[in-house]
Amino acid sequence: MTWSFLAWSPDDSAGAVYDVTVPGVWEELLDFYAGGDRSRPLERVVAIAREHGVRSVVVEQRHLDPDWRSEHGAFHGRLFRRRPSVCHRWHLFTDDVPADLSRLRPEAYRGYVVLRPLPSTPVGRTMIAPPPGLEGAVRCEATERLSLFGHPLWITAMPFLSQDAEYLRCAHAVLWMVLRHAHLAHGLPRHLTAEVHDAALGGVIVGRQVPSEGLSVQQMLAGATGLGLSPGLMHLPTTREEDAAADAAADPTADPVDAAGRADPQAGRLSLRAVLCRYVNSQLPPLVISSSHAWVVVAYRRDPSEDRRVTLWRHDDARGPYLEVDDPFAEAEDAHRPWQTAILPLLPAIYVTAERAEAAGRLWFAGYLRRAAADEPVARAAAAGELTFRTYAVRSDQFLEGLGARGVDPALADLYRLAALPEHLWVVEAVDRAERRAGRPDVVGEALVDATSSTHHEPLQEGLVALHGGRLAHRIGPDHGTRRDLHLTDPGHYRTGRPGRG
Repeated sequence: MTWSFLAWSPDDSAGAVYDVTVPGVWEELLDFYAGGDRSRPLERVVAIAREHGVRSVVVEQRHLDPDWRSEHGAFHGRLFRRRPSVCHRWHLFTDDVPADLSRLRPEAYRGYVVLRPLPSTPVGRTMIAPPPGLEGAVRCEATERLSLFGHPLWITAMPFLSQDAEYLRCAHAVLWMVLRHAHLAHGLPRHLTAEVHDAALGGVIVGRQVPSEGLSVQQMLAGATGLGLSPGLMHLPTTREEDAAADAAADPTADPVDAAGRADPQAGRLSLRAVLCRYVNSQLPPLVISSSHAWVVVAYRRDPSEDRRVTLWRHDDARGPYLEVDDPFAEAEDAHRPWQTAILPLLPAIYVTAERAEAAGRLWFAGYLRRAAADEPVARAAAAGELTFRTYAVRSDQFLEGLGARGVDPALADLYRLAALPEHLWVVEAVDRAERRAGRPDVVGEALVDATSSTHHEPLQEGLVALHGGRLAHRIGPDHGTRRDLHLTDPGHYRTGRPGRG
């Protein structure tokens, strides 16, 4: 089924309110907007809305969506059969909204979904709050402010978009999601769907470009680079055996050096979850590519009873937002097998990768542990086999402003606060795994790495701008190399400074 051109906007009403607590209303909405076909992304949106206890759906009946208009002008508006240039937009509320739209409570708002006039692929730009099951997970997300009929509203979520299977394919959709998040979370320019499509043209082509038959990895990298990111590329373990071997090889107390005795920037490349979690920690959602599909990893959570076990969540443009992945090596669908490659959407001001930053931090901690007193928390964790590392990128001003809430020793906070720091830092936290399992503050030290330090010249440690191990902390001036030492008499544990939740 499809709609006649005029049936899409049947009247000039600004909006309509649907009471979805009435049996059958959700099903009617699904049937209409999917054109009588099945739309898995829209079904997933409805499932999340139900988990939130949504009671009212307010539908903007003539929404001017910039993304749809960009692709309509580039492709859909050129078709013989006309498609409207306006969308509908659902707004989800957990309370009862009056029919006259006189009261829209921000605290009851759970997000929006733009519906394009495309049967079976209607889901456009979407910001829906993570389902309740992600409470406590570490999530990539950003906050968007919007205005609905004169009422200001806010939603914090990870942007989502589905492909239309003609002009946009999965690779375009995941690039758009990451770029939209970078706009909202990091202040990069906004890029519309047609811009994403055009930025990825050329290069190593896998098929027709319009209508699109998909993108190569090279085209995805070129598109991300052309639109303001500085993406990295990493191959992932493709079997459970490779993953386990990588995990077993990671000794947090060993010097991460190569055969020539130099710091090895590959030393931080561990298991699949270790690679991906570093970028989720940093609010840099990684794109994952299989042999035939692409998706975005948007969240993870550790099992509280076994913290080496990690559950991931993804945005899959063909299946919907916030989909749980219990085991990447036991995927149910062929499109998800195997997880081959990750595109890491680093910001242009971040030259150093998470892997290289962690190698620098681990190198310093390995040396510090050789002289640390046995009663220092970092030494106790290492002796018990409970020492691990958590790595993330963060703006230095955000890092400094969060010190007080983390329980950092005031003298250590002052040491950091008066340091000359770059705009972005990689933070490599030494973590006491036993305290993490118990849900208590778990950081026993950290290395701050200049995100713009050299990616090729040794020694790798030159990128370290401040450090804390146990009783020792110091910072290093960038111009004169002035070092200021701090000796802490009673070092303890403090909370992570990782962005995001969880």
